[in-house]
Amino acid sequence: NIREVDAIIHVVRCFDDPNIVHVAGSVDPVFDKEVIDTELEIKDLESVDKKIQKTARTAKAGDAKAKKELASLQRFKAHLEDGQNARTLYASDDDLEAVEDLQLLTIKPVIYAANVDEASIISGNSFVEALKEHVKDENAEVVVISASIEAQIAEIEDPEEKEMFLSEYGLT
Repeated sequence: NIREVDAIIHVVRCFDDPNIVHVAGSVDPVFDKEVIDTELEIKDLESVDKKIQKTARTAKAGDAKAKKELASLQRFKAHLEDGQNARTLYASDDDLEAVEDLQLLTIKPVIYAANVDEASIISGNSFVEALKEHVKDENAEVVVISASIEAQIAEIEDPEEKEMFLSEYGLT
C-alpha cells in the first residue's frame, strides 16, 4: 500500500566550509533539493508515461476501468510535468490505486536531513531556515544533523563517554 511506505531521506548540505568544495560552486540547499526532486520527478514521469501508453490501448477498446485509470494517470503526469512531486497532488483513492504498482519515488514521504556544522546543531542556521521555508507545503520533515558529530559519536565505545560528549553540545 502506497500510504504505508517508509520515507525517503535526503541529506542536504547546510553548512559552508571553504575546505570542502561544493559541486555547484556554493552552498544552496534549496537548489540541491530541487536538483534531487527534478531527477526523481523525471524517473516517475517515465514510469507514468509507460503505463499511460499501455492503459490507453485498453481504454480505447472501451474498458471503463481503464478509462478511469487513464484519467488518474494523466493527472499525475500533468502534476509531474509541472515540476511537482507526486505526494503534493491531491489524489483520491482511485488515483492512488492507479499508480500503486509504479512505486513512484516522489509519492513517498520525505525527511530532509539538514547536515550542519557543529556550531549549528542546536539552533540551525540560515541554510536550514531556507530549506524549511522551501518545503513547508510539501508535507515533509526537516531534521537537523551534524555528520561530523555523528562520526565522532560512532568512535566512542563507552556509553558514559558518549553521554558526556553529547551533553557538551547540549544534545541527548
